[in-house]
Amino acid sequence: MPKPTAAANAAPMPAPSRRAFLKAGGALGTIAALAVPVAILPKAEAAEQADAALLAMGSELETLWARERELAAECSRLSALAEQMRPAPAPLLLTFERNGEHLLKEKSGQLWVNFRLHDWLRAYDATWNSPTYQRQPLVAEVLAALGEWQKGGEEAEKLVGSTAADEEFERVVGLTGELCDRIVAEPARTPAGLRVKLRALDWCYPDSSHVAAIKEQADDEEEVTSVRLAASTLRDALAILGVGGAHV
Repeated sequence: MPKPTAAANAAPMPAPSRRAFLKAGGALGTIAALAVPVAILPKAEAAEQADAALLAMGSELETLWARERELAAECSRLSALAEQMRPAPAPLLLTFERNGEHLLKEKSGQLWVNFRLHDWLRAYDATWNSPTYQRQPLVAEVLAALGEWQKGGEEAEKLVGSTAADEEFERVVGLTGELCDRIVAEPARTPAGLRVKLRALDWCYPDSSHVAAIKEQADDEEEVTSVRLAASTLRDALAILGVGGAHV
């Protein structure tokens, strides 16, 4: 499942190195400390109390993000295993093409369905499969072979646990998205709290390096300068804070 601000993309996602967790358990401080007026608390402790809710959510974000990266790596491993068990596609699927586009394309050692051509096949079949028009046998044959090949892949994914891992990955991503909504609603009052918000923004950012994303958006004439400026500011702020990006 793509993240909130990421474009829909079904390609496998790379698993980067882990980042250090935010300090766990110290965000809320002790009951006694919470009873002391902020004015007389030491500076660091006062900062923790001012942004206690954000710091707690920051710790939760780091935990969920780490779990997400673990699952991404596991999903990739199981997907590759399922691919080895998947039945070979019928020769017709490997040779079928239209306007120079093949129905099956190889990428990173795996075969992927060209969904643009797949959608055309389904639309063509739906249009011509009626009492008025004669159905094209080749289109029907290709769709039937594709259905069998995809069914074999789904059975292999269930067998090795890939389906369950994907579902757990989506569940964790959903939890992190909900957490980011709560972070949005909580105002930051200290640099520590602002750091949590930057980390949440980093999680929401498209799954690529900030430098690559800035260049990609610059190549798109429809993207406005503010989008690239936001990406640039996030990149620099994270670098200054020493936390960097850690995309799945």
